[in-house]
This record gives sequence, C-alpha cells and structure tokens, in this order.
Amino acid sequence: MIQYNKNLFLPFLLLIIWNCDDQYNKGNEIISITSSVSEIKGGRTVQLACEATDEDGDKLTYFWESASGSLDQNGDSATWTAPADTGVYFITCTVADDYGASAVGSIAIRVLSAQSVELKGKVSNAINGAGVSGVLVTVGDITAITNENGDYNIGLIFFGEYDITGEVEEFCPYSGHFIIPDDSSLDIFIFNFSVSPIPEPGETRMVLNWGAEPRDLDSHLLTPEIEGTTHHISYMNRGSATAVPYVTLDTDNTQGYGPETITIKQSYEGTYIYYIKNYSNEETLANSGGTIQIYNSPDCDGETIEVPDEGSGRYWYVCDIDGASGDITIVNQIQEAEPAP
Repeated sequence: MIQYNKNLFLPFLLLIIWNCDDQYNKGNEIISITSSVSEIKGGRTVQLACEATDEDGDKLTYFWESASGSLDQNGDSATWTAPADTGVYFITCTVADDYGASAVGSIAIRVLSAQSVELKGKVSNAINGAGVSGVLVTVGDITAITNENGDYNIGLIFFGEYDITGEVEEFCPYSGHFIIPDDSSLDIFIFNFSVSPIPEPGETRMVLNWGAEPRDLDSHLLTPEIEGTTHHISYMNRGSATAVPYVTLDTDNTQGYGPETITIKQSYEGTYIYYIKNYSNEETLANSGGTIQIYNSPDCDGETIEVPDEGSGRYWYVCDIDGASGDITIVNQIQEAEPAP
C-alpha cells in the first residue's frame, strides 16, 4: 500500500488553488466620462475624456462611438463634431483589456441650432452706473431676473430682431430693441441697458444706451438763456443740480454700452437742444445700436428714440425740448455738423 504524507499534500493543494485564483481576470471599470461642454451648436466640436481602471493593472484599449456626428479618437480622449440637427446625442466609450473583460459608459451632449446665441447682459442704474438687482428682463416669452450685481442671462435665442423690456420697483420701465444678424459668428450676445430712477417733480431725464462700439458716445445739451447766459452741458461742463443751469451730466461712459445720462433738474422757458457726438468713432452712429429714453416726472412719460440706420457724420441730433411745456420735438437725424442754438 502506498502511504501519502499529509503534511506535504496540503501545501501543494493550496499552491494549486492560489495559482488558479491568480490567473482569474478581475475585469475593469469606467470611473467617469467628461466633456468640455454639455451644450454645443451644430457643427462645433467637443473634447471628451474617459477615465477607467483595471483591477489587475492590465493595459486598456478605448473605443468611442456615436450614432451621429463624427469622432476623432485618441485613446482615452476623443473629439466629437456635432451634427447639424438639434437634439440630445449620446457618445459611448467602451474599455477592454486583452483577456476579454470590458466596460461601457456614455455621456449626453445637447446640440443646439447653429443659428442661435446665448443672450446675457447687465442692467445698471442710469444715474450712477451701479448694477440693479431684481429687474425682470423680458425677451419675447422668455424672462430672467437680475442678480445682486445686475447681471441677467436669458439663455439661447435664435438670430433675428427682438424687443426687450426691464421692470423693477422705483425705476421707470425700460423698452429697447436689438438685432442679432444672420451671419453672426458669436456664441454669446451681450445686451447691456440701464433703468432710470423715477424723476423728481419737474425733472426731465435723457438716458443713452448703445452697443460695444463706439466705445465713447458723448451726450450734449444746449440750454436756452438762463439768467442771461446759455450753457453747453457735456463731459467738459457737467453742470449743477443746485445752481444755474440746474442741469447735470450724471454719468459719462467711455467703455461702450452706456449709460450716458443728462437730467434737467429745473426747466426754463426756451428750447433745450439734445444731441450725441460719436467721440471715439470706431464704429458709425448708424451701427451703434443707440437707444435713448426720455423720462418726464412723475410717471415716466416721455419718448424712446432709436438711432437712424442711415445718414453720415459724427453728430446725432436727437430732439428739442420746450422748457416751458416739456413738449419733445423729435429730430432724430445723423449729420456732419454740430446742432446750433
């Protein structure tokens, strides 16, 4: 009879079991799939990355797939070019080792119309330029509320023409207009505007807002004769609220958008002439996007005047104001020469 040595047999058995366990492929796992953006316009590209791990430390191979658009693969990263059609698309990453184990994950990207931009901006106080919080901004049927800094974000809108309004307590309501051209290459369209505190009894306020360029549009007001002298209010002579001519240049903006504001604190008989000068002249007045709100106390009645889309010159003759009646005679023309009294 053959005798077995039990003390030798047990370690040999354990060695066989350990070797079998060591040869078992434990597989792999996708930790995350990330993208440079979650939303993109049709035809634009997204950068993708896949992070994965293998329990055995095996080398991993990455395979990227998408039912639409095109992929440029580079191992654990890829560049996806979005299709033209809008919708939500899934990009899949599969990782595999050389022993048959694999894992699959995906990420969703929302594709937006190529004919769209993100609309956002800032609402400021027409008197001091500070941001105004709590303003209800409305564009079409989309609304947003300004934050503590006066910033708002309407979100994505299509190219085209839009009316925009802004409303908040203790300020006159704002009404404006802007155009996003069909050939725009922008991803973000900025529209800043200002709201005027309700004028005090007897005050008339002119508020100018415009686009990014020209950087510097200057407001000018020629007064009638007051106590024997006429006055020219501008950045060179900001006037006074408590002495002749009882007119103030409240804000002088030199970095685009505005506001540029003049307030007549106390009116005198005669004609006030209000005009704008294109001081920096990087862009024409016709292309400035200029809009002027004229507010009368106490109920914010007045006029909204948009810059003409034709005419040449650096002067925008806006209107005449009758100091006795408050009546506004709109001129609204671009001309070569400065208006004369």
